Amino acid sequence: MLFPTVSEEHSQMFDKITEGIRSVSGYNFIPYRVTSESNTEHLKTWSTDNQIDGYIALGQTTYKLVLSTESTLPLITGGMVSAPPGINGISLSADPEAFFRHLELLNPKVNRIYYIYSKRNNGWLTERARKISKKYNIDFIALEVNDIKEATLQYKIILKSIRSETDALWLPLDNVTPLNLLLPEILKKSWNQHITVFSNNLQHTRRGTLFSLYPDHYKQGRRIVSLLQRNLENNKLKPVLLPSVDLKIAFNIRTASHFDIHFSKEILDKFDQIYPANN
Repeated sequence: MLFPTVSEEHSQMFDKITEGIRSVSGYNFIPYRVTSESNTEHLKTWSTDNQIDGYIALGQTTYKLVLSTESTLPLITGGMVSAPPGINGISLSADPEAFFRHLELLNPKVNRIYYIYSKRNNGWLTERARKISKKYNIDFIALEVNDIKEATLQYKIILKSIRSETDALWLPLDNVTPLNLLLPEILKKSWNQHITVFSNNLQHTRRGTLFSLYPDHYKQGRRIVSLLQRNLENNKLKPVLLPSVDLKIAFNIRTASHFDIHFSKEILDKFDQIYPANN
């Protein structure tokens, strides 16, 4: 089990995934911390010495290191948004069906969703979202962009034409979009014109999006082990990148109230995070 050396903020995520992995009995998970000094030959030696049967690689640097060994052993990735073709893993991005299902509950007025994405990070997820949107009678408008400049322009165009109450904006995990700069403008438009905005980022709901879905990292760790076991049992399985289905939900009750959306305490108690916290 390989995990990266990261900041304290991100280490909490990897610690939770690792905790979930270790909670599955019947396996001997040997940790390998990837540092700036880690290299291909060292990993090969470590793998041989420890008689490794398969790899769980958390984060970009770890899976790239495993790939460099050209090992034929099963490799499962986690803790990333996307991965190159041919890699098995579970993404940090939530399953689109979960977003559509929660949107139907939280604001059934919405019938059109705008979604700006890069093919490299979210092309695979977008195809799944297109198919599922038909099930929920949602007009899903996915706009592909290649860089920050294109993404910024698309958001500004959408914010000028988006319809009040019946349109929504989905903010995916995609580093092609400078959401740290655009979010204040998006939230202002949302508040003033009752535009539903939802996200894969918990912090966005803290700041004002109606809701967000984010991974339950502990459960995700356990699911990663299940995927590894499948590949240990059958090494001819087709590689697949899966969205997160073990999810938590954050809900902004102030934004909901402003939109005249109200729920009973019984429903609110089912949410994992409520913002503002003092409500």
